[in-house]
Amino acid sequence: MFVCFSKLLNEPVMDKDRELLGKLYEIITVPTEVYPKLWAMVVVRGIFKKRYATIPWDNVRERDKKGIYLKCKKRALNFQDTIDYQDKLALRRDILDQQVIDTYNYNVIRVNDIHLLEVNQDLMLAHVDIGVKGLMRRLGLEKIVGKAQDRLVPWKFIQPLSINPVSKTIKINIPQKNFRSIPPAELSDIMMDLDPKQKIGLFKTLDLDTRIRIFGRLDFKTQREIAEEIGPKDSAEILKEIPDDEATDFLERMPRHRVDFILEKMETKEVKKLSRLLGYASDSAGGLMTTDYIAIDKNTIVEAALNIIKEAAFPVETFQYVYITGENKKFVGLTNIRRLISASPDEVISSTTFPNIPYVHLEDGVQEVAYLMEKYKCQTLPVVNEGHILQGIITIDDILSQVIAIAWRKTRRKVPRTL
Repeated sequence: MFVCFSKLLNEPVMDKDRELLGKLYEIITVPTEVYPKLWAMVVVRGIFKKRYATIPWDNVRERDKKGIYLKCKKRALNFQDTIDYQDKLALRRDILDQQVIDTYNYNVIRVNDIHLLEVNQDLMLAHVDIGVKGLMRRLGLEKIVGKAQDRLVPWKFIQPLSINPVSKTIKINIPQKNFRSIPPAELSDIMMDLDPKQKIGLFKTLDLDTRIRIFGRLDFKTQREIAEEIGPKDSAEILKEIPDDEATDFLERMPRHRVDFILEKMETKEVKKLSRLLGYASDSAGGLMTTDYIAIDKNTIVEAALNIIKEAAFPVETFQYVYITGENKKFVGLTNIRRLISASPDEVISSTTFPNIPYVHLEDGVQEVAYLMEKYKCQTLPVVNEGHILQGIITIDDILSQVIAIAWRKTRRKVPRTL
């Protein structure tokens, strides 16, 4: 049997002798289980000067249409002017009419009602109701929607978004693996639907791997707010793991003194790499490129090259190609995994290179890069300096984000048509 939380609110609460104590104001639970049992109720009495009492739910003797009856007597209860349950999950305060995350459908939803499952004398959280029917029920207009289907989401997929006032974090009530299973694009979209405090609160509760997956997909304003909240040390941990071009995009828009604080927390190798990238204009090949790629000497045999690739860990978009270099890291050409697997193990890797590979120089602009990618239908472009030494690569994702941004700015500058 299911009980709607909205039907319990303001229900009369009586003691053992059926003397009226007040009305049910709140229900509190401790979400330690997939479908947690109700832990306590808060009863309120008074009109102009309200007083509250917290009563364990196992003190409930029975419920009927007239109200809720307790096992104890009135004198056993302690009514106070205020009540503190900040560390607990309160259904009225934290769930009803609030935004929560549906980790199954990957979106932010608003809760119109809560379904409680009755098992013996216990009630446990079962679903949240996000449909019109749930809202109409609370208004006493359920007959208007007739046999309309309920829109329910199982509680095990619900992540509340209440902020801890001390730590300013959101208590994760579902396993972290549920967040890891959400695609980065979907999780970043979820975060963008939250208010600023909720964005930061949720981000602070995520593990490092999940933070790394979504940081580069957030808008700069959100990135900056998060970085200021988590501090230089945690910011550095994220930036050293995300692609160099994403880290550079973020750092070049930050105030110089904050960039210095973050770089101080990084290893020397990372600092040198990012400092060099920050020296290029953001709309140049040098500013767009990433240094996450696999480069192998042209004299390396295929078998050894494949072993090098197996031990490497780079983003998927940079992993499919292998860049071949000669003396002093001069760019020779590129190959891909398919060609290497098909080649004889004792061949040198230079024999697998593609012919006529296009490349760009550090100072080349967005238009030149986009033109070459379109002309040669390539997913990545090598970036070289004046000495033809390989400096980095540009992926199709990097150039698309720049082209879209330019197109958007041009569109914004156009005068809107009027009738």
